[in-house]
Amino acid sequence: MAVNDSLLNVLLVDDEPFIRKGLNALIDWEAEGYCIAGEASNGRNAIQKLNEQEYDLILSDIKMPEMDGIEFITYVKNNKISDAKFVFLSGFYDFRYAKTGIQYGCCDYILKPIQKDELLTALRRIIDEYRREAGREKDKKVYEKAFLDCNLMALIWGKYDAVNLNYVRNKMKLSENVSYLHLELSLRDERFILLSDDKKREQQRKLYHYAGLLLKDRADHIIFDVTKNTECYDIGIIYCDFLGKDRNMSQKDWTLWLVMELTGRIGYTISACFGSKVNGICNISESYREANMMRLFRFSRKSLNNMVITDRKKETAKGLQQDYLRKELDDLIHFIEIRDHSEISKNVKAIYGRMMDQGTDSEAVGLNIQYLLYRLLGLAYELDANINQDEIMQYMKDAVFSSDKIQGNELKFLHFAMEYADYLMQLRQNTAKGTINQIETEIENNYAKNLSLKSLGEKYYINSAYLGQVFKKNYGCTFKDYLNTVRIRKAAETMLRTNKKIYEIAEDVGYKNIEYFINKFEDIYGMTPSRFRKRNLNQ
Repeated sequence: MAVNDSLLNVLLVDDEPFIRKGLNALIDWEAEGYCIAGEASNGRNAIQKLNEQEYDLILSDIKMPEMDGIEFITYVKNNKISDAKFVFLSGFYDFRYAKTGIQYGCCDYILKPIQKDELLTALRRIIDEYRREAGREKDKKVYEKAFLDCNLMALIWGKYDAVNLNYVRNKMKLSENVSYLHLELSLRDERFILLSDDKKREQQRKLYHYAGLLLKDRADHIIFDVTKNTECYDIGIIYCDFLGKDRNMSQKDWTLWLVMELTGRIGYTISACFGSKVNGICNISESYREANMMRLFRFSRKSLNNMVITDRKKETAKGLQQDYLRKELDDLIHFIEIRDHSEISKNVKAIYGRMMDQGTDSEAVGLNIQYLLYRLLGLAYELDANINQDEIMQYMKDAVFSSDKIQGNELKFLHFAMEYADYLMQLRQNTAKGTINQIETEIENNYAKNLSLKSLGEKYYINSAYLGQVFKKNYGCTFKDYLNTVRIRKAAETMLRTNKKIYEIAEDVGYKNIEYFINKFEDIYGMTPSRFRKRNLNQ
């Protein structure tokens, strides 16, 4: 029970009616935070009451017919009928009764005739205990939600391990297919824009709070401030099929219902967009990425109240059913990715030629622009998940795209395509450079393990063949030669610091074949390991 939200329910159990009436009149129960919610004449009647309603406190006589107080508390606790706290009332003190009561969690023992001050002392102590328990429970729930959100964020960002995945699966009710729903207070609402940053953040917290009230026992599906963008006041929702089914709604209708309810409570415009459904929570990052990209596409969409309610794959398929510019766009995207300036120029020319020949349908062009932006932004995201997608989208918008059309002339569009190809190449090089530094540290710390380009490529999400090329370019040697150099250097250091045998050192640095180790040592130091040790120790 949540203390402060309502009164604590009390059950009076005594075989004498005048005792029960006297207790009712003895104090102002409501002023103390209690409500006499039920009465019973013995333990058996009281059990029936407990099965009908929840109680927080039971004041019970000990000596009663049919089932006395001790039998009553024993039965209730052994059968887990109620978590209510017990206070025993008795005309005489018997240590045996007190001992049994304490054993089953009795809070107090009050002698009859009951004194007002003694009863008030017991009641105030009990309600204080309830408040402490409620506070601890609230703190526990806050901590558990924060920890769940940390694990969910790892999944949303696609940077998770088995621990994150298992925790989320164990703590949340999930459907087989899930999708990410993005909700944010719209910066197109002029009233919202005029608010201070603190007031905007306050409205964001209200958005989170009211969404929790609407989702009730599924509030754990809501995450606060997922984008971590200072210019975005958002919450995220892990949408599962049963959320819509509970209200007999499709995903789109459920989202519209939620947005309308939240808008009514907050009074500001709310934008919403969701990514495609994915199989399993382990793939939620794909849906999040699509929803986030859709958020950035709002400038090129015509939608009621700034709401973007769409499934990216379905919308893309719808636009491309018209087959408008699809081949030209796919070719252009491919040549931008591989930075082929000559082919980029040819494809831009083809796109403008097609538009000149067939004219432009604004809806078709708008959908295909979204397709182009989506693919180009996706290429950058695949190279670096930490890129600022808002900045890239704004750059694209400023460069050549406006509303539902390509603005500017063919030369301007060509300049953008060339520049974006160069940007992707630079991003690829920066990503490779950062990865090489990580791999260098990995080799330095784990040189004795069975390292390979394949295993390192899988760990750092980079093609092994490309990794080999980058290695050769950065170090002037193959990966295998670099690893051998590190191992032999570590072996030489060990020879001079310890008395270990040569074959032991070879095994320590990762060589199982002693002859191979000696050959590699000679290649690098120009002498055998034994001679190297002897020469350097004698100096």
